[in-house]
Amino acid sequence: MTQLSDLPPELIATILSVLPSVKDLAACSSVSRTFHTIISTSVLHQYNIELYKACAKDNNNCSLSSSEKLDQLRSREKSWSECTPLFHQKIPVNFNPGSVYDLSGDVYLLGDHTRQLLHFLRLSNTPEHVPQWAVFPSGDTRPIVDFGLNLLEHDIIAVVTATEIYIGALQALSIELSFRQFSTGNFHPLAKVPSIPIAISQEAPSINLEIVGSYLALVTTFWRPPGERSRVYVYEWQTGELVMDISGDPYSYSGVIFLSHDIIMLPNIESSALELWKIPRSGEDQPSSPLLKLSLPRLQPQNILRFMSCRAEPNPVGFNNELKHSSQPFHYDPLESIILLHLRVQNIPNSSLFTIFIHRRSLLELLSNQAINNGKPVPWADWAPPITFCVDLIGLPSRWVTTTSNTRYTRLPGAMEAGDGYGESHIVVIDFNPHNVRKAERELEKDPNVRKAVSRGRRVVDPQRLFAEEITSNLPCVITTTPERYRLDGVLMDESNILGLRTDARGRIRSVEVLHFG
Repeated sequence: MTQLSDLPPELIATILSVLPSVKDLAACSSVSRTFHTIISTSVLHQYNIELYKACAKDNNNCSLSSSEKLDQLRSREKSWSECTPLFHQKIPVNFNPGSVYDLSGDVYLLGDHTRQLLHFLRLSNTPEHVPQWAVFPSGDTRPIVDFGLNLLEHDIIAVVTATEIYIGALQALSIELSFRQFSTGNFHPLAKVPSIPIAISQEAPSINLEIVGSYLALVTTFWRPPGERSRVYVYEWQTGELVMDISGDPYSYSGVIFLSHDIIMLPNIESSALELWKIPRSGEDQPSSPLLKLSLPRLQPQNILRFMSCRAEPNPVGFNNELKHSSQPFHYDPLESIILLHLRVQNIPNSSLFTIFIHRRSLLELLSNQAINNGKPVPWADWAPPITFCVDLIGLPSRWVTTTSNTRYTRLPGAMEAGDGYGESHIVVIDFNPHNVRKAERELEKDPNVRKAVSRGRRVVDPQRLFAEEITSNLPCVITTTPERYRLDGVLMDESNILGLRTDARGRIRSVEVLHFG
């Protein structure tokens, strides 16, 4: 009787290509020498294995061959693993910058001091091409409060503006949201309602905005007393329909994370909890409460939670959508990406930055955990220790939160770590990819002098300094630093780059250093 291994190798390789997961492919590789040889010599199978280990997905819209994609993926992962950029570019900021910014889809945007213009850099994959500043051509001169991007899925930038108006003799601000096509600056062709009024207010709110698929989530927070209520709006941006409107206490909501295309996470400062909400479909009733409420650790009585910020990149993709505006060979899997949560705790007379890292996948899996999902807030000790990594960054600044991408997080060292480099320091990269953690452990076994450190197992953080309960975390990670030192005041990160920022005495960004990793 003919066995599977008796078939021609090309046919066996084709059969193996339809296996449902890379784990199955790895299992087949250990079945026999024949299978191992076929899998190890197949470019397509090796590419799929490397994608799995990198927590990445292939981009079908890219015309490169599997061999070319494999080479690029291996080059990038090696560069990140060694924390050694492939090239380094320095770009001066030739305008007077403001405070609004974002980094996504290989585009870095930075507003100017008039709040009327958005300047941007298209980051390069080659050292020969040095990016040049351009201006987003919207033709709109209304003051910009903030903006949000989804360039790879929809080529969209959503801009929040504030225009002075008068209601009788009273001066106020009209807050509006408009949808633009980033590549042209015109109103987005898929938006039936190109501009939506948000609120009339005495002051401009703080804005947090994310776009995933057909949904746009917008958080407005008013910080000056008497504070207006925080609001969370979720729109179907293509139709302009408001599908969810959550009203919170003043200062309660200040950020939003999409866990999937229709589930969002809202950190709540007032209740000191993470709320997981389901976005209703058009025509469905809005939920009156979150699906799940995860308590943050209890603070010592003298301490106050002043602010929370959050970030996770890349975002999920909408249902049945794809990254049709991307020509990159692959992208990292949003489900495996890490969520960063900064807690700014006031412990008079000082303040501390306590930071929590969680995988998106881990929070989604909690929704199906019947042991904790009983309608009540889940205590920190019952959900967090196995799936989080916690660190007290003490006095480290949190001005820029765009410091995560995929499973990685970057920062500059604190004063105690920087050493005496005359203002220069290494850049720190922390990677929560479990495959890369195991790889680093194997490297350290062979050579203890490798420029890496692994954190695995139970860690006790903050012995009663900020919190009234023991803080333990178990999420493993590998910590690496760049071999070179840089004179920087801040860092940002996307899939391919670390952006180093230099500021002047007034905190204005004066130059951008691009460290490209592939």
